[in-house]
Amino acid sequence: MNPDLNDFAPRIGLAWQFLSQTVLRGGFGISYAHYTRAGSGDILPINAPNALFVSVNQPGTATSTGYRPVDQGYPTGLATNFSPGTDNITYVPKNTRDSYVENWYLSVQRQLSKNVLVDLAYVGNHGLKLQGFFNANQGNPALGLANPLTDQAAGAGFVRPYPTWGGDVGTTFTYGDITEAGNVFWSHFNALQLKYEQRFVEGLTLLNSFSWERAADNASASLEGNTPSPQDANNLAADYNQSDYNLPVSNVTSLVYELPVGHGRKYLGSANSVVDAVLGGWQVSAVNTMQGGTPYNIGYTPNSAQAVSPQISATYRGANEYRPNRVPSVGVNNCHSGRSCIQKVSAVNGTVQYVNLAAFSLPAIKDANGTPLNPFGDASRNPARTPNFYETDLDFNKKFHVTERVGMEFRAELYNIFNHTNLYLPSSGLSGTQGGPATGGGTVSGTFEPRLVQFGLKATF
Repeated sequence: MNPDLNDFAPRIGLAWQFLSQTVLRGGFGISYAHYTRAGSGDILPINAPNALFVSVNQPGTATSTGYRPVDQGYPTGLATNFSPGTDNITYVPKNTRDSYVENWYLSVQRQLSKNVLVDLAYVGNHGLKLQGFFNANQGNPALGLANPLTDQAAGAGFVRPYPTWGGDVGTTFTYGDITEAGNVFWSHFNALQLKYEQRFVEGLTLLNSFSWERAADNASASLEGNTPSPQDANNLAADYNQSDYNLPVSNVTSLVYELPVGHGRKYLGSANSVVDAVLGGWQVSAVNTMQGGTPYNIGYTPNSAQAVSPQISATYRGANEYRPNRVPSVGVNNCHSGRSCIQKVSAVNGTVQYVNLAAFSLPAIKDANGTPLNPFGDASRNPARTPNFYETDLDFNKKFHVTERVGMEFRAELYNIFNHTNLYLPSSGLSGTQGGPATGGGTVSGTFEPRLVQFGLKATF
């Protein structure tokens, strides 16, 4: 690997107080990523012959000699010869450029009073040369099937960039897949952010954060994302759409309020110790979250005759995320709020058919001549989202003294107090007969936590 000597990372910032209570701030910077959490996808030393991945099947029941321990050595014949036709390898281009992000922002802060501040900001960034995983030797349907006069694996699939990379499986030559960790993906983020901050005014501390944003990319994550690998390694631009973490609108309000009741406070300041112990010294905390739903992806599994990377099964190693075709002018979601979706719960299996199956069809397998067709559908990546997310949490806190050295703290915590139904992501894999409409998949089988109430009592001494 050649080092990247182009990591120029400038920073520039400004702060201008153009009015007595108003400040303009801004900045721009470039940051580089020298570590990516990608699991085994970009670790070259695990390629054969440095590493061997095999399994040893233990007997179903214990024998007189017991299970085979490691100190007895490995079974005879466990090791095999490396074959590109059966062993998926990892490839990292020699001159890989480091991933980097351009960040910028411009904000106006206005102090409304001594402890009250309003902040309006535009925030953006642009990710370039981001890492992603795909098959560097993927079959390309746009180039048709292999030519029997020039390709020894003719009849085994679509044309590949490295047709000689493979090996015999039995007596048949089989293409080999190559997991490439390529820094060739990109992202954009733009947001308008508004913050209101109040610091302990008459017992109330309040923070409200609002964001109106758009996050888009063609590689949101290599492990935990909905779409860790692209549909087609030869058309990465087709995967550019809303990010897995895109939240168009988000508003979070948090507050802490010291109730003005009890000794030293506005009300019942001279109450006796019993009244103060019951009614005085309470603190209320709350967090209210309202935000757009989570994007989700829709996929399907094509017939083996169309498979362009049959050797790679894990998306974190570049397995293709095949998508269906979109039926024009048909809505993707069957319901648009948690309450309306719950009314559609199936009495048979308790799931919600959230995705409108009429909005998708599955690509056909072969044409009239029996030639395998392109398995890549025209549906966009992350085509829709779950219903909006709502949750309000409350906490009641009371501290009081039992003796001079012993104190007690009582807490009552209420989560999702309005018991909003917030759906999980729907299942992404559609089923049905290829060449026809989707007939299964796209169901929601779970929700986030319902209303929860818990109490706690803590002694301090």
